Parts: sequence; structure tokens; C-alpha cells
Amino acid sequence: MAVPPRPAEDQRFQDARAKKLAALIEPTVAAHGLHVDEVAVTTTGQRTVLQVSVDYQEGTENVDLDTIAGVSEALSVVLDQGEQNDDAAAPLAALETYDLEVSTPGATRPLTEPRHFRRNVGRLLEIDRTADERSGGAAALTARLNDVDDEGIVVAEIKPPPKKGMKPKIGPDTHISFGSIARARVQVEFSHKD
Repeated sequence: MAVPPRPAEDQRFQDARAKKLAALIEPTVAAHGLHVDEVAVTTTGQRTVLQVSVDYQEGTENVDLDTIAGVSEALSVVLDQGEQNDDAAAPLAALETYDLEVSTPGATRPLTEPRHFRRNVGRLLEIDRTADERSGGAAALTARLNDVDDEGIVVAEIKPPPKKGMKPKIGPDTHISFGSIARARVQVEFSHKD
């Protein structure tokens, strides 16, 4: 399944109206201890949807459903008031109806910002390196994210076992600069008991 790219920090809003709406909703999202990851307004036929993706600014905790519901309720109030009083909500005020969808970016969305990596320390990543930075010509590597600094990430590569039933080999910690990462995303791990 293809995963849509996560926008870079300066591209979180699709267009001018999404950027305008983001300015209106960001204080409410921040009051819930969250960060606006992305805002999009999409129209399909007669249906218009305001999609707001939120996440914690830092830490590895996941946003729970109660928090999402609370943010959604608070944003509904802010948007309703904004439609009556505020220019920022003008893109919505012109519509007869619209749907508000509040969600999180999801576990498998690409990591594009240092804070995305900080939120995933300890997790298994699939990393594609830029062509000039590939080690030994490998297109991608699977590695455990151990640390993040201002320049890049520290990972331990996990090499698949040569035979079924054997443990994978874990390489030494390696620093990869942000500039040499073409694409990175979290690999969902399933644990089981034998």
C-alpha cells in the first residue's frame, strides 16, 4: 500500500485557505498540548472535508482517542464562532456544510522533520539514503532508531537472519545525517509469544 508523504514543516498546509484556517485552529490544538501536523481542505463533488492532523510536539506517547475527540469538539466550537466573526474561517463560511476530520499522522507516515524522528526513538525504521550516501550500494536499510541530534540520527542496522529461526544481526550504532536521508518511515512491529 502506498503511503502518502508527510509534508515538511514549511509545507504543512496545502494552500492559502488551509494556511488561513491553520492560524485559527493552532491555538486550540496547542491548548490541548498538541501540534498541528497538517491541514487540508478537500472537495469531492458536493462534499467538503477539513482534515486536521495533530500530534505531540515531542516524546514517544501516542495521541489517544479521547484527546482526539476533545480536540475535535473544541475545534468545532472555534470554527463555528470563526465563521461568524473571523476572516480566517471565511473559506468555511461560504460553504453550506463541511465535515471536520481530526486524526494523527499514523504510524507509517514518512518522517521528514527532526521532531518526527524524536517522536520515534526506539522504533524500527526503514531508511532510504540519497544515492551519493548509500553504503555499499544498498537502497534501503532497516535499523533501530537509538538517538536524534541536531545533525541527524543514530541507528543500529538490523540485518535479516541467514536462516529461518536464527536471530537477526544487529550492527553498531551509526550516525546518518538528515541531509543523506531520502526517505524514512516506521516499520510496524508485531510481537508474539512462542
